[in-house]
Amino acid sequence: MALSFTIPAALVAIFVALLLKRLTRKSLHLPPGPKPLPVIGNLLDMPTGASWTKFSPMSKQYGDIMYFKVINQYTIIISSVEVAADLFEKRSTIYSDRYHSVSLTDLMGDDWSFVLYSYGEDWRKRRKVFHQYLGPSAVREFDGHLSEHVGEYLKRLKANPEHMFEHTRWMVVAILMNIIYGIHVEDVSNKHVVEAEAWVAGVNEVLEPGRFLVDILPFLRHIPAWFPGANFKRLLLGWRENMYNARDGPFYEAKDAYTAGTSRNCVVTRILENIGDKSDSSEQETISRDSLGSAFGAGVDTSTPTLQIFFHVMMAHPEIQKRAQAQLDSVVGPDRLPTLNDRDQLPYIDAILKEVTRSAPVTPLALPHLTATDDEYRGYHIPKGSVVIPNVWHMLHDPANYPEPQLFKPERFLKPDGTLNPDILEPSTMTFGFGRRICPGQYLASNMLFLTMASILHVFNITPTLGEDGKSKVPELHMSPTMVSHPEPFDCSIQLRSPSREVLVSA
Repeated sequence: MALSFTIPAALVAIFVALLLKRLTRKSLHLPPGPKPLPVIGNLLDMPTGASWTKFSPMSKQYGDIMYFKVINQYTIIISSVEVAADLFEKRSTIYSDRYHSVSLTDLMGDDWSFVLYSYGEDWRKRRKVFHQYLGPSAVREFDGHLSEHVGEYLKRLKANPEHMFEHTRWMVVAILMNIIYGIHVEDVSNKHVVEAEAWVAGVNEVLEPGRFLVDILPFLRHIPAWFPGANFKRLLLGWRENMYNARDGPFYEAKDAYTAGTSRNCVVTRILENIGDKSDSSEQETISRDSLGSAFGAGVDTSTPTLQIFFHVMMAHPEIQKRAQAQLDSVVGPDRLPTLNDRDQLPYIDAILKEVTRSAPVTPLALPHLTATDDEYRGYHIPKGSVVIPNVWHMLHDPANYPEPQLFKPERFLKPDGTLNPDILEPSTMTFGFGRRICPGQYLASNMLFLTMASILHVFNITPTLGEDGKSKVPELHMSPTMVSHPEPFDCSIQLRSPSREVLVSA
């Protein structure tokens, strides 16, 4: 009798608890944001083109958590480091998934990339590859590769400084292609480079909010590519081909070299050696191919513009350039180029790197996260399936984090004694993503950027070019309004600091 009473009572208790939970959620408000219109919601309120600069003033009106509803899709914009840490780190099980994009995932076929992969066991397997072969200690084994390519980069800059943008593109892809695949790249016309740059350019367009209507009206995916007005589908299918060629081509070229016994020291070689004849070797190979393809694509698209921005910043701030060169002269001396072993003694160069990435982040909006379940935060209801986007640009230009954010001040990252200040918010904690989704390729990127910047400053002076009136003027820095923001081409003068520096370039 007691048992027959207990079971219904328990069921009633569960029902009441679920009802109360549902009612509580209904009583919670969604985060503040523009008032949605019937049917289309906030479609007209969602900014396009450099949307981060438009979300930024909106956050002053609506706060650090803004809510938009476009048709049936909830979007949350995060404008605070504190909120980002609470959600992406402390509640990572809820906020670590990725948004499923019809254009990118279904039509372009990018459902394999580690960067965009859905959170779960398969994602963790891919992340393990990153940590094992591109972790902080693993990448130091390729210091020689970095130094070799930076040295060749300096030679190209000296020979044809007017082609700085192209030389920088070459160096980044050459380093990544050599370290990851053991493939030598002579110039940017290399077939793998052409495919990769077309692929990342396509991804860049697709990730811009509102770029393709098919992401709002998914039924449009069924329109044939030949149909009038279906140019979006032709574009996406073309990028799909570029993507698979960029992912597969260099990997299987490296594998063929390994099989033939002609492979170089590279990540693919190390992976294939470790896989050997294991029972799951086929799965491990696929996971490695996909992970390395992601690393190559992401590295090409972010490191290149960061270095190009660096040239503009040095041209605009000669006093900072001279201070950096003085530290290099003191630590490195005139007879050699800097190495990564000098890094601890060159805090001002590190501070410049941090300030370059803070002042002009090339990923001003982090990749969208997706909520796995309903959540409550600060009294707000955040629905399951919400797209959550951190406004990195706003965080890096928030005076609460960085006083006078409009000024380029490397010293903001230093203590009075000139050493790095660990209490200052590290820009890379935002520019490389958040929580479990932080980019594991950051170690190789950081080493490459630091060594390149230090070497350039040690050898060259970067100044404005002379105009027709014989006067020098620093051109404005214009950034593209895309998800990975690139600087528009500009001119600058790149000259040896002294005749003695030519020996360092020619060595």
